[in-house]
Amino acid sequence: MKNITFLLILLGGIAVKAQSTPKIMMNDSLQLQLTSLEVETNITENYAETTYYMKFYNSLDRIMEGELSFPLGEGQSVSRFAMEVSGQLREAVIVEKELARVAYESTIRQKIDPGLLEKVDGNNYKARIYPIPAKGYKEVIVSYEQPLHTQDGQKIYELPLGIEETLKHFKVSVQIFSSSELAPSTSNNPNGKLIFNKKGESFIANLEKKDFAPTLPIIIRIPSQMEHFKAQTSENYFYINQTIPTKTQLKNKPNKITILWDSSYSQQYRNTAIEMELLENYFSYLGNVAVQLVVFSTAIHQIKDFSILNGDWSTLKKYLSSVVYDGGTNYLQLKSLKATGKETLLFSDGLANLGSFYKFNNKPIYTINSKVSANHERLEEIANKTGGNYINLLRLSIPYATKVLKSEPYQFLGIKNASYTSEVFPKGPTTIKGDFSIAGVFDNNSSITLQFGYGGKVTEEKTIQISHNSSQNKLIKRLWAKLKLQELNKNKIENKNQIIALAKANHLVTDFTSMLILDRIEDYVKYKIEPPSELLTQYKEMLAASKEAEKERLEIIEERKLDIESDCEDLLEWYNKSFPKRSRPSKTRTRVTTNNTESQNTNSENNTINPSQDIADTDDQNTTTNETMIESEPIDPNTPYITGTIVDELGVPLPGANILVKGTTRGTQSDFDGNFSIQANDDELLEFSYVGFQSTVRRANDINNETLEMLPGSQLEEVVITGYSRRQTTAVGYAVSSVQSESVETSIDQLLQGKVAGININEENGQSGSSASVKIRGVSTVIGSPLYIIDGIFIEDDSSPNITTEDIESITILKSEDASKLYGAKGVNGVIVIRTKKGMEEKKDEIEALDAKINEVATLKSWDASSPYLNILEKEPTVEKAYQKYLEIRVDYSNTPTFYIDVADFFAEKKSIENSLKVLTNLIEIDLDNPELLKALAYKLEYFNQNNLAEEVYQKILELRPEYFQSYRDLALIYEANGAYQKSYDLLYKIYSGELAEKDEEERFYGIELIAYVELCRLVNKYGNKLSISKAEKDVFKEMPMDIRIVIDWNHDDTDIDLWVTDPKKEKAYYGNSLTDLGGRISEDMTDGFGPEEYLLKKARKGEYNIEVDYFADNYQKISGPTILKVTMYKNYGKKNETKKLIITRLDKEQDEILIGNLQFDN
Repeated sequence: MKNITFLLILLGGIAVKAQSTPKIMMNDSLQLQLTSLEVETNITENYAETTYYMKFYNSLDRIMEGELSFPLGEGQSVSRFAMEVSGQLREAVIVEKELARVAYESTIRQKIDPGLLEKVDGNNYKARIYPIPAKGYKEVIVSYEQPLHTQDGQKIYELPLGIEETLKHFKVSVQIFSSSELAPSTSNNPNGKLIFNKKGESFIANLEKKDFAPTLPIIIRIPSQMEHFKAQTSENYFYINQTIPTKTQLKNKPNKITILWDSSYSQQYRNTAIEMELLENYFSYLGNVAVQLVVFSTAIHQIKDFSILNGDWSTLKKYLSSVVYDGGTNYLQLKSLKATGKETLLFSDGLANLGSFYKFNNKPIYTINSKVSANHERLEEIANKTGGNYINLLRLSIPYATKVLKSEPYQFLGIKNASYTSEVFPKGPTTIKGDFSIAGVFDNNSSITLQFGYGGKVTEEKTIQISHNSSQNKLIKRLWAKLKLQELNKNKIENKNQIIALAKANHLVTDFTSMLILDRIEDYVKYKIEPPSELLTQYKEMLAASKEAEKERLEIIEERKLDIESDCEDLLEWYNKSFPKRSRPSKTRTRVTTNNTESQNTNSENNTINPSQDIADTDDQNTTTNETMIESEPIDPNTPYITGTIVDELGVPLPGANILVKGTTRGTQSDFDGNFSIQANDDELLEFSYVGFQSTVRRANDINNETLEMLPGSQLEEVVITGYSRRQTTAVGYAVSSVQSESVETSIDQLLQGKVAGININEENGQSGSSASVKIRGVSTVIGSPLYIIDGIFIEDDSSPNITTEDIESITILKSEDASKLYGAKGVNGVIVIRTKKGMEEKKDEIEALDAKINEVATLKSWDASSPYLNILEKEPTVEKAYQKYLEIRVDYSNTPTFYIDVADFFAEKKSIENSLKVLTNLIEIDLDNPELLKALAYKLEYFNQNNLAEEVYQKILELRPEYFQSYRDLALIYEANGAYQKSYDLLYKIYSGELAEKDEEERFYGIELIAYVELCRLVNKYGNKLSISKAEKDVFKEMPMDIRIVIDWNHDDTDIDLWVTDPKKEKAYYGNSLTDLGGRISEDMTDGFGPEEYLLKKARKGEYNIEVDYFADNYQKISGPTILKVTMYKNYGKKNETKKLIITRLDKEQDEILIGNLQFDN
């Protein structure tokens, strides 16, 4: 799997497996170099904590965000996460998962150091790390805990290494607390240097090497005495751990068994060799048995019967050896399976991603797994509930696993005589495979009786004394908490609040909590996250002083709810108005957020603008920096004037700062000395924004006659004024754009204006035709001008060169970072490279050499549009042979998501839907819990009318990203498609009502509420009799049928895509022309990702409506590949004759006016 690169595997049984290398994967699939590794291990009784101190080196010329992904083995869990922040080590704190992610992503948009470690599906973990400095080091610390297991009277501990690269520094320190005089022994001991010496009550060993590659794991065997049951206590907690000698009771041999063989994509990485060996032993023991084989992934692909005679299973073995592993894992389909066996063997990793497991009969299920990356808890639970056993072949030897299959499970069944104990875990039947642990809370010295047996019948009892002592061993309480967590996880959704409370109290990473590191104390205060101990005093002081800010925050949220009501009224006013009639919207909502995102990757090839591309009504569009063009509105002359001064953190005045009365179009700018004056009532809110600084909001009477200090952002923002609405776009860090000679205007300034994203032209005196300054977005200074190079020669003059545009062949613009790679400090403000027609004739070689250098520094793309795989498949004569060829070439593209999308489309065109779905659902297998890939998958499943599978995926997205409004809307719409109208209504209502407003304080998704309102109006009026809602609620949602409705959504965050619709009158509706003569209405401009954006037309004119998108900016260049766009087109929306058409397309690179399709409307 793509990012599963840091493998920490506990193999506490008999089997020992090879390990993998710790790596941090970066956004474009490169990896950081591990240069130093120190490992510290502490072992107490049967419990070990292992800490990795890792130092990584980023050899690239750019700052990166990295991802450290790793699966942990059965019983293992992360206990510590820390990293270097501003030169100091910062420990992570436990935070609710959703809040941790919101805080992380908000701070990373401000270019502030955060770190986030999350538990994803199964026992897999991901740590997101930012920033990783260019040509610099990053220190990361990860600890994990694990219980040790016993083999032949010895506790077994494995230190996973498996590092092929040579490390500059490598160190291992092991401390084992033991009163025994028998020293531990080691295997795979590097050069025999790890030697244990007794010091007091401990055995200690150290190893340190330079320029060393620790390729093998170190295995430590600790002598273990078989003692009677004994309770360890600390405060009011007790813990009992005991190695129980194997107790076997043979079960009756079944005459028929069912084998469920998981053939999903990720199963190709399991160890089928040891699974075959287990089956060999079992069939040899059974002799004669009938086998029902079920092969499944996205669907049940094969049900086949086999007869085993005298242990000969060669036919079945050959068949299993030929199984193809492809597609996602859908357990839910097994619900309809008629399993005929007396018992079932499920070979799977327990990672269900397209449907959860359903108990289909009352027979025992033995779950068998040979992968580290697995949901061990789920497999254990399935086995325990059905009277089977979980066989982890990474922990158990084949002979021992065979014995487990042959025997009745020996189980802990419960407790008795425990009147002074409470919260004892585990509670129910628990299968025992050598080691057993139980913990609880006790009040007085007493005893507890444990019951054991087979098939629910008690055959043995053990009574243990529990007594208070003076021990302060905090580990006892932690071990109790972990056992309680296992019990709560059996019904995790119902127990969510208990799990969160337990995790916060005991520093546990769970399905609902994560580990978070923030840089600034202000961010801990903002999100009310209690910081590490060294910041706690300052945190409490700042939290006490933030009450006024909290009051203001809540007021802003309430204002947003009122704005939603007002927007709905405006929509109804529009709907009831007659068209065609030229009418502009009567009010404009102006938003300024604090998004300072820098692009981490760009196209490796130039973005060329050609003359056929119409740049969206340039007469109505003006791109500017620190300049506001807002239509005036009538102001009451009695409204008081608010005055003040705006300065930076050093007290230097900020001229040209924007001041806007929130919720109005009234605005002004500060003068040269930072002074401003604006008419506003005392209770109105003023929004302050300035390029390169964090935007802020203040109440008018609080700022009157005061000085406002604006805090710097880490990079320039750009506020683009377009028509009647102001849109904030994200900063571009290192793009390369190009303009060809066909686009030449009368001057270079006019040539660049509006043609290239990120180029801002300021007229010196505000008059057209006056001299202008050129700024390239993403630079580090407001006053800097770009460097000009003409035919390879530097132009020292800061002004734009006085050159006839007719002589220009082409122009290339390099943004800040790539320009600096070529020209150092001279390129910090960007570079504009001009090639003249004469120069291309006389200096062609020199110019082409320069072009080659530009292409070298441009960031690599994760997806290659020229990949030849489709041509290879097209050459195959049949679909069957094309599928076999796909399997052959898949290894070359296994980590490229677009490969699976393209190939799925290929098979869909060939009418091979089963193959198409198998290929497509690999998206959910190649990267655990990646919401962007899941969105792309869900879009395609909708397109293929696989709505039940799409529902499973959208449910997972909501679970992963509950902070995004779009997660609720996507699931609501698929609920409606599947007939779950009440569920659909409930989710849409959460959006419309403002219930989710606190999740979007930056107002990144403002406008989605109105789209939800439109969808609620249709839902209520179409399915009202199937909804459990009051008459008052029904009255809110008016009947609003429309001739045309068009909606776009996309799968990437931090991506700005604009919907453009051109009607039969050739008038274009877009963010700058949000209301057309025909009455076409464009929704709020979503500039920060996901959408949706919407076009509504109540009464359509006969003719063709062209649908285009403007792929304005993409700051999301990850291995997940290009942005996937979903376009939903309705005719007769909300009417009985409503029709719907879905288009799913890929946006390969930023460009203007991408034609998506057209809608033909006939009266």
